[in-house]
Amino acid sequence: MQGAFRKGCYSYTFRKLTFFLSILLLASGCAITKHVPDDMYLLNSVKIETRTKEVKPQELESYVKQQPNKRILGFRFHLRLYSLADPRKSGWINKGLRTIGEDPVLFDSLMVAESSRNIFLLLQSKGYYNARVSDSIWLHGKKADVFYSVDPGLPYHIRNISYYIVDTLIRKIVYSDSSNRVFKKGNPFDIEMLQKERDRLEMLLKRNGYYTFSKNFISFTADTNLRSHQVDLSLLIKNPVRIDSDGKSKPENFRRYKIRNIYVYPNYDPFRFNEFVEMGLLDTVFNKGLYFIYNNDPGIKFDVINAFTLIKSDQIFSVDDVSKTQQNLSQIRLFKFVNISFDEVEPTTSIFKDTLNNDFDVTDVSNNETFGLLDCYIQLMPNMLQSYQVELVGTNTTGSLGAEGTFNYQHKNLLKAAEVFDIKFRGLVETALQKLNLNNTLELGGAMSLTTPKFIGPYSSRVKLSKYVPSTQLTASYSFQRRPEYTRVIAGLQFGYVWKDSRYTTHTLNPIELNAIRIIKISDAFSAQIDTTFLKYSYISQIVTLSSYSWVFNNQNTQKANSYAYVRFNFEVSGNTLKALSGLIGKTKNENGAYTFFNTEFSQFIRSDINLTYHQVVDENNSFAYRLFVGVGYPYGNSRALPFEKRYFTGGANGIRAWQARSLGPGSYYVAYESFPNRTADIKLEANFEYRFRMVWKFEGALFVDCGNIWSIPGIDDRKGTIFKWNKFYEQIAIGSGLGIRMNLGFFVLRTDFGYKIFDPAINPNEPYRPWVPLKQKFKITDITFNFGIGYPF
Repeated sequence: MQGAFRKGCYSYTFRKLTFFLSILLLASGCAITKHVPDDMYLLNSVKIETRTKEVKPQELESYVKQQPNKRILGFRFHLRLYSLADPRKSGWINKGLRTIGEDPVLFDSLMVAESSRNIFLLLQSKGYYNARVSDSIWLHGKKADVFYSVDPGLPYHIRNISYYIVDTLIRKIVYSDSSNRVFKKGNPFDIEMLQKERDRLEMLLKRNGYYTFSKNFISFTADTNLRSHQVDLSLLIKNPVRIDSDGKSKPENFRRYKIRNIYVYPNYDPFRFNEFVEMGLLDTVFNKGLYFIYNNDPGIKFDVINAFTLIKSDQIFSVDDVSKTQQNLSQIRLFKFVNISFDEVEPTTSIFKDTLNNDFDVTDVSNNETFGLLDCYIQLMPNMLQSYQVELVGTNTTGSLGAEGTFNYQHKNLLKAAEVFDIKFRGLVETALQKLNLNNTLELGGAMSLTTPKFIGPYSSRVKLSKYVPSTQLTASYSFQRRPEYTRVIAGLQFGYVWKDSRYTTHTLNPIELNAIRIIKISDAFSAQIDTTFLKYSYISQIVTLSSYSWVFNNQNTQKANSYAYVRFNFEVSGNTLKALSGLIGKTKNENGAYTFFNTEFSQFIRSDINLTYHQVVDENNSFAYRLFVGVGYPYGNSRALPFEKRYFTGGANGIRAWQARSLGPGSYYVAYESFPNRTADIKLEANFEYRFRMVWKFEGALFVDCGNIWSIPGIDDRKGTIFKWNKFYEQIAIGSGLGIRMNLGFFVLRTDFGYKIFDPAINPNEPYRPWVPLKQKFKITDITFNFGIGYPF
């Protein structure tokens, strides 16, 4: 009987492989030159060969004007799809094939000549003055192969660097910063490095008061008449030329500038400003070096603007102070428009008195220098201060579908110090796929938060951060949740900080987070399912006191479809403070062997995870997404198990999609039937790969492979096959694959994924263990796992 079963499986597998092979051969056999005109050729390949390791072919590819059709795993899939389309028909099938596919790239000999010239000019700019570039073409059938042979020759290197700077003060600044020069002696001569040095020196001088300086005043001369392939490089900064009253050119030194007055318009209205001026409706208030000019009510405390304004009166102009001030004022979300401009003011004496009787020393006797003066104008156009939003959206939480309604009220300047006050009310109804009734899950709750753009707390005055505005947030929340398994209430309080130290990285530190969880009811069926396992300790009323930290890196550019990476690291620890306090005050343990506060046990655990995601954009129609997730949690001390909201699970729309949510693992654990599928554990390892492509209209497609599992920490879970073991875990990695269809509506994405199990680690003791599912059983439509989601899975 077993042999007959095995024979039937292999026969079925053979038929299935034959079918897929036939489809592959059909696509492969379709002539890729089908749509190439008779008098033209398909650009089949482009190859670049260089005669030196210093110049790599990959560095030259972008300078080739014409590239062949893209390949995926060596296969021109998109070109072959396009070739399947009938250009004479406009039905949805043919239109879809042309949209997903790629039309053939037709060989153009003129572009070959231009590409050779581009490569030659690039090599010249990098100091390869004796470079030679040749090209050749091989025509076969209706295809053309193009070869570029590149002989860069010996590169020229920088031997000596000299300066010719007329202005002695500028010369002193440039000399003192020469250690930061982009190029050094012995470097290959490269024009791109010279351009970067011009940009660097322009910013250097603008940081030191030279408001009107431009890189156009900087030039280079290079002496390459040397037999040893070396270059003597000279950097020149000539003084500007002024036309005097007689019409003659007269050189003069560059002028440095100081800031005279700073005028801030906190409620600037570009449409009515002139009207306010003409009618005399503007008030002026001087506060800590800034002049605030406003109509009626400035709308914000002056000290807030002062704290974020790094431009100071009677200081030397610095472009860094300007950019940081602009960023600070833009980031507090109170203003939708921030404009900073300057006007030159000509002093007539060495001590210049402005119209408001402020004295400015415009001379530096030691340097025999006279400063120019600048008036700074900061125009701030306020955002709408109060707003509310009502939303009704579909939801998909761990495989359950439903609807969520929210009401959100926000005030961006509650106490006139740029504090953002949020109130949110939330209602959720979801139905699990296993039981189709709207009473499965009900959630009601809300949250209230206050965010201020500064650090509040001990030693906050000593905290030195980057140019990005930090914030402090206080949040209180309440949630009532009724599920088929249980009913509970959660009340929470959180205090923390958010700040950035670069354009791409964000830090979140919550030193205090308190959650009180009260279990009101557990269903009899679910209680019977968990009572004999350690999981019953996850479903108890308890206090969760957390201190947590997260770090996020995200270099996505929302304006361009470029490849980007996303990394999120989390770390949290719970219960140590209460445990220490219990010992200090001499508390005794309860009958469960745990300490309590207010007759409620508190959790004690440590937990950390990292999520790595990379999105590789091939073109506007094709992309790849990769994800790796690793997480570990460990209960200790006062806890026998992690709180269930802190335990890991997989499967579902955002996990391994060949399994329903919470139905996979831990490890090779098997159970024939569960009233409430709720597989959770302490360790999670998951990897995902997805190929995404555009189809027709707003529809997109995806092919994916998911793998991973969850495991329990040794010594906690006694169920068979659930424990993580270094020498066994790789044998318990579940593998699933499938395809997805998405509708991209711009503001959100509707997603359906159809997963199929490839490798199932669950060991059924009642049948021969055959983890490779396609070899174990005949395919049935019920083997497909359907998942619905909103947004991309990762």
